[in-house]
Amino acid sequence: MEYGQILLDLSLLGTERTYGDWIVTHKGDHSCRLLSDRHYSRRSIGAKQFTRPGENLVLRTADGSAVFVSWKSKFKRRDRYNRAWECSIFRNENPKQYLSSNMIKYALYATYKEWGEFPDDGYISYVDPASVQSKNAGYCFERAGFVRQPVRSQRGYICYKTEMASLKLILEEMSIIHHLEFSQYNISLALNSGEFMEAYEFQEAAEEMYIRLFEIKKKMKDRKLKAWSQVNQPISKKDLDLITDPYSNWMADKDYFESRGIYIDWHDDLRLDSEVEV
Repeated sequence: MEYGQILLDLSLLGTERTYGDWIVTHKGDHSCRLLSDRHYSRRSIGAKQFTRPGENLVLRTADGSAVFVSWKSKFKRRDRYNRAWECSIFRNENPKQYLSSNMIKYALYATYKEWGEFPDDGYISYVDPASVQSKNAGYCFERAGFVRQPVRSQRGYICYKTEMASLKLILEEMSIIHHLEFSQYNISLALNSGEFMEAYEFQEAAEEMYIRLFEIKKKMKDRKLKAWSQVNQPISKKDLDLITDPYSNWMADKDYFESRGIYIDWHDDLRLDSEVEV
């Protein structure tokens, strides 16, 4: 299977705009074109352009195995959804690595961050039940908080639409996830650069966000929404004490800390340059 060019995820260096595993790209992206050529919605296979007229937000994974496009028309829609934004294509050829429902939720968050508030008519996606392998067409959208609409399109496609109350919860959830991931990275960066006080500050912030995440999960459960399950639990203050103690950090378990999203250059001894008060 050809995926085209591979991209490095440079978001944490500030050179790419990324959201989870999604990287913001452009409508001429070669890997996305190849993926769209294998999607049932593709009308002109091989054409350089794979997006619709209007404004498009194109997202891809670094390995080029998944693509997602948010689209908004310059004009009023011809269906009953007026000014709704739409997922014009979502193709995931690596579902073992990228859980489709989570990818959809992160794509919604990316769309919100790039375009701003969603229109009152919400966000929709059409699914052709005759062109997907699943017996429950659109199930990944349902797991991402979309609701199946009773009226199909003229082509017989099923429409899935977000309810605004659910969408707000999903966006809040994804915002916390995004900042949690960034905090974990900053903890690693601070530890590797010897900025231990900053590591403690990021650790405290991460714990507060993690508590808030569980509050959101409870609200999502009440609305029968699938909550995010792939976030690493932040390391504790006790864990940081172990790493930053020059007399005991040799006991730190590399696998344990990496399971918490903390990556340290264990080849170099971590030593305090000066006395740190915590």
